[in-house]
Amino acid sequence: MSIRWRYVQIWAQRTDLSAATVGAVSTPVNAPRPPAAESVSITMITLVLPVPAIAGALWFAFADIGLGHRPETWSLLVPVVLAAAAYAYCEVAGFRAQPLPYGGDPAEVENRSWQAFNRAGFVRFVLCEAVFMVTIPIAFVVDSYWPILVGALLAVPLIAWECWPSLRNRRRFAASLEAGGAPSYLLGRTQDRL
Repeated sequence: MSIRWRYVQIWAQRTDLSAATVGAVSTPVNAPRPPAAESVSITMITLVLPVPAIAGALWFAFADIGLGHRPETWSLLVPVVLAAAAYAYCEVAGFRAQPLPYGGDPAEVENRSWQAFNRAGFVRFVLCEAVFMVTIPIAFVVDSYWPILVGALLAVPLIAWECWPSLRNRRRFAASLEAGGAPSYLLGRTQDRL
């Protein structure tokens, strides 16, 4: 621990502030996420949880055969190809947006930015979830649980990586919104971090 940090802790104790609060204010990495990011996180959790729940429920539909025999190769390649296509689309075009115009109230601009982020996020989510949803009829056709398992194991991480409002995703989308030079406030506003 550096001497400087120790002085900050002592100052925080004397001024009735916690050291964690002082550290969070002094380092922008620890800045709180915008409230809209928390709302989108809750939405994404409620959207991704049905994938393992449906996969678990379908296990009982195939309970008499367990995982089943090893199905034809095509039934396992379909979710892999769909996952690769969804990933490619999300990385290439999923974070594109029309640049924001100049001017306007910062709160309204931030609201429009989050609306655009949510719209693009739902498109990415639908494509990523399709990887799993397509495997359900395939599993019944080949009479094996393997396609569902492969689809769920590919879809859940893909949804988490591409749709979660992480700093990576917010930065990529903010760069697209700010291409015209106007701020998007998607990463938060400066006064919210102080």
